[in-house]
Amino acid sequence: MLLWGVRSSIARPARVRYSRRVSTTSLSRRAVLKAAVVGAGMGALGCAPGDDHAAARPRSDGSWANWSGGQIAHPKTWLIPANEPDLANEMRQTRGTVRVVGAGHSFSPLVATDDVLVSLDDLAGIVEHDDATEQATIWAGTRLHALGAALWERGQAFVNQGDIDRQSLGGAVGTSTHGTGVTLGSFSSAVRGVRLVTAAGEVIECSPSRDADVFHAACTAMGTLGIVTQLRMQNRAPYALREHVYTAPLTDVLRDLDRHVAAHRHFEFWAFYRADDALVKELDELPAESAPTEPPAIPLPIDAVLRTASELAHRVPALAESLQRMLAALAPEETRVDRSYRIFPSPRNVRFNEMEYELPLAKGPECLREILAAVAASDVTTLFPIEYRTVAADDCWLSPFYGRASASISIHQWAEADYREIFGLVEPIFWRYGGRPHWGKLHTLTAADLAELYPQWDAFRAVRRRLDPGGKFLNAHLRACLGEA
Repeated sequence: MLLWGVRSSIARPARVRYSRRVSTTSLSRRAVLKAAVVGAGMGALGCAPGDDHAAARPRSDGSWANWSGGQIAHPKTWLIPANEPDLANEMRQTRGTVRVVGAGHSFSPLVATDDVLVSLDDLAGIVEHDDATEQATIWAGTRLHALGAALWERGQAFVNQGDIDRQSLGGAVGTSTHGTGVTLGSFSSAVRGVRLVTAAGEVIECSPSRDADVFHAACTAMGTLGIVTQLRMQNRAPYALREHVYTAPLTDVLRDLDRHVAAHRHFEFWAFYRADDALVKELDELPAESAPTEPPAIPLPIDAVLRTASELAHRVPALAESLQRMLAALAPEETRVDRSYRIFPSPRNVRFNEMEYELPLAKGPECLREILAAVAASDVTTLFPIEYRTVAADDCWLSPFYGRASASISIHQWAEADYREIFGLVEPIFWRYGGRPHWGKLHTLTAADLAELYPQWDAFRAVRRRLDPGGKFLNAHLRACLGEA
């Protein structure tokens, strides 16, 4: 097991083509100190958070696993191209199924292949930026957390982010990763240009005014059109955020939901299945120069508490309700201010698997109530609350937000537990409300189901087949989703 602050060398599998040797990075002093607080809990459960590049590198036996450990593959070949020409040359020569790996934060089998796995770790950084348009062209392998300060120095910031910033930009765009805000879209909605390498090794570019059909398909394509190397993103001027976190009775939150959503730039909440209170987060914009709040001298060991509570609940299910109420009661009211890219993300060190569906906005509360009632009436054990967010409509053909503002509802299950029971109970409820699955989260829909949910389904598949007629970028999961033999 890798311990925080301790790295071991990585042995290469039989066939790994590198343009450079995989390097390791040291952890910050703060991370090491935090490890001392929660290390005992992690040791007991046999898991520890690794660095954000771990999933983009072969493990000691050459295999790959995603962040949660729920998806594992044994690729015959790993490719880590040093530059775009090397990548294009590899695509001209490579045979078999090719998939691209980012930080491994997708829970569905998007990446899994036993043939060729490509890491874009070396295709990272900002290529150029434009002050007038507030756009920036960025290598797709860049991790989101590496872009906050870099964009800020150039007078830009992302319009919105989610609460995890470990992903690569290419992965976030490819799956329509999102934050919350009824007037704010996903990462896909902010794309203004895409550069990709096709199955034949051709480098092409597209935008709303250049090969518009390819562009609208490529903004949410899960790596099925080719390997995206660069993305031109529409950003905005830097800004700070004030975060207010508190608990409130769930009945009150749902009663006043429309007012809350309209009153704040970002509004989301977490509801427990067997507790009366919800955890609420409000984010509101402040000037970029706003003074940041000093961090607490001794942060609460929330990860350790959640991990220990999850273990107890799954060992003794009768404790689950009491533990959920305890977790809701322990959440302190807190207000803090900082730059936007520092406020958006939250640590996610207790690993889980996730299912998420995007519903027509007006149907969100009713769907949520039905899910809460179904789980509360069942024998399912889980400590993780259900997450509720809102997202604006976009025009990306396979974005789950295509053509409609959405309520986003996420179900989580501790990574050490079997997620199939709770996901199997909840997923049919999502279907009844016209839900579209988040591509990076677990779902069981096939092409026949998905075709009815996306008005541009056939147009997307036509573009995909034109760019990759041999299906080089399709693994078994994607063939089932897209109806490709």
